[in-house]
Amino acid sequence: MPSLDVKYAYSMGLGMLIALAGISLWQRLTPPPIREMHENNEIAKVIVAPLPTTFNRPSLNDGENIGSFRVGNRTDRSVRIVLFSRVTSQNVWKAIEPLNWDFAPNEGGKEGLLLSLPNYKIAIGKGDVIFAFATDGSRTYWGPNIIGETDAPFWDSQNKEWSMVLQP
Repeated sequence: MPSLDVKYAYSMGLGMLIALAGISLWQRLTPPPIREMHENNEIAKVIVAPLPTTFNRPSLNDGENIGSFRVGNRTDRSVRIVLFSRVTSQNVWKAIEPLNWDFAPNEGGKEGLLLSLPNYKIAIGKGDVIFAFATDGSRTYWGPNIIGETDAPFWDSQNKEWSMVLQP
């Protein structure tokens, strides 16, 4: 069995200790990164229109008000949207397991993004359950929201879709 030279082991240990001390010092002296949105070399201000305090709930019957699903993330957190749907889409796809999508901070915040799967359109309706939570460990969550029973998501009768906007 080869033996370890004490001088070599001492040099390696001392080198690792110096490297860890340097990293620790660098982390303390380096300021955290500042995320800014720049437009034409100026700081762009994002103006977010407030949502109404209440939404008119449509009269829902089974089979009516089935539509696509649009989500916007107006928060500064990464979030995951989880959907448990019992509705069949146009492509005869049935959800057996909950579906999920990840959103970056402020992704789709103004108009929202239409959710879909690679080969299928998503359709949701009365009784489906939607839940959203931050993925940064902050324990921030929205929901559970039940289609037709809670204020979110709300029905957009003009576009025939359900919409939900996550706010801080």
